[in-house]
Amino acid sequence: MTVLEAGPRVMPRGDADVAGTVVGILQDDGVAFVTGARVTRVTDGPGHATVHHLLGDEEYTVDAEAVLVATGRRPATDGLNLEAAGIRTTPSGAIEVDEHLRTSQPHVYAVGDVNGGPQFAYLSLDDSRIVADHLLGSDERTTADRVAVPYTVFTTPPLSRVGLTEREARDLGHDVRVAAKPVAQIASMPRAKIVGETRGLMKFVIDQVTDRVLGAALISVDSQELINTVALAVRHGVTARERRDTVYTHPSSTDAFNEVRSAS
Repeated sequence: MTVLEAGPRVMPRGDADVAGTVVGILQDDGVAFVTGARVTRVTDGPGHATVHHLLGDEEYTVDAEAVLVATGRRPATDGLNLEAAGIRTTPSGAIEVDEHLRTSQPHVYAVGDVNGGPQFAYLSLDDSRIVADHLLGSDERTTADRVAVPYTVFTTPPLSRVGLTEREARDLGHDVRVAAKPVAQIASMPRAKIVGETRGLMKFVIDQVTDRVLGAALISVDSQELINTVALAVRHGVTARERRDTVYTHPSSTDAFNEVRSAS
């Protein structure tokens, strides 16, 4: 498999050490990465396709059995005739909504991918809870309540993230402390060894002054489950010391939290 990336590096929004770990794992599994590649055309041949791309001024080709074009998504609002209903949209085609998910027509709500928010199924579920609370409940819930929403990229092992990256935290002026350790070196995480997948990295971004966990990136077995625990910690101001010294079940993947400590 070959990945053609237009930018200078893969996963540019994440920290370089986290992205590098993911790329290294995928390369070990046979995935080749070409960065700075500008695809110019795709031609079909007998039983394969050829992807033509430029690296600088030089043209190269990659032959493939299948081609996946990953250029992002946009809200599927074309053809809904929203203008006739007086419902405003953004330049990207998303339906404009307020913090209660009301459109420019107050009796019409927009939930899910059409409203321009992060396109996750679990946020669509939360959209429905916000609208239900506004119509039938206490009217206290809004989109502003969404703090530290986690996500997972289902590589093998999966990458899960929540909160601030190290770079974002420093840019915001935090005095940052980092706790990070490769999974293969975490002696207290037997589950990774039990299932035979010890690749990965656990990284926590911590505020040096308050000891609060600002964010985390977990590349490990079960990270899609672990990140929900970390998200709660970020959301409720749990300190790094509390996270580190909590009693976790054993043998489990959360065992690792006892061992991932900062150098300072």
